[in-house]
Amino acid sequence: MVFLAERARLLGVAGVIALGLSACAPTVTVHGYAPSQTDLESIEPGIDTIFSLEERIGRPSTSGLLREQSWYYVQTTISQLTYNPPEVTDRVVVAVAFDDDGIVQDVQRYGLEDGRVVNLSPRVTETSAKRLSILEQIFGNLVNFNAADILADR
Repeated sequence: MVFLAERARLLGVAGVIALGLSACAPTVTVHGYAPSQTDLESIEPGIDTIFSLEERIGRPSTSGLLREQSWYYVQTTISQLTYNPPEVTDRVVVAVAFDDDGIVQDVQRYGLEDGRVVNLSPRVTETSAKRLSILEQIFGNLVNFNAADILADR
């Protein structure tokens, strides 16, 4: 009986240690999709087309704005430890350029080390309009009521 109690206590301690260690493991999430290096090596510029590329590795979620002369595959890996803020640990951007006939011209792969930090401006452009509260908007519309406008429609 003493042996079973000792064994249960050891299992309990081992369980608490395992639970504590699992709390230290980061949560890793992957957003987006980028083709593997072997898929990129199989692309032949000057030979492959939009259709063959779509069939082989799929369409990306992002493409050029005006015409689809370029495709962008973006994959981001984010790691987060318990209560710490999330941290981007890896980012891959694959850019595929096409000519006017839809034939692949160039394939480029960029990593996190190729990126630059862009500081966004927190400035806000002020308007010349007066800011009105909800009550001012509601009652202001009631005061601007003109019966002549309604009667003119008949």
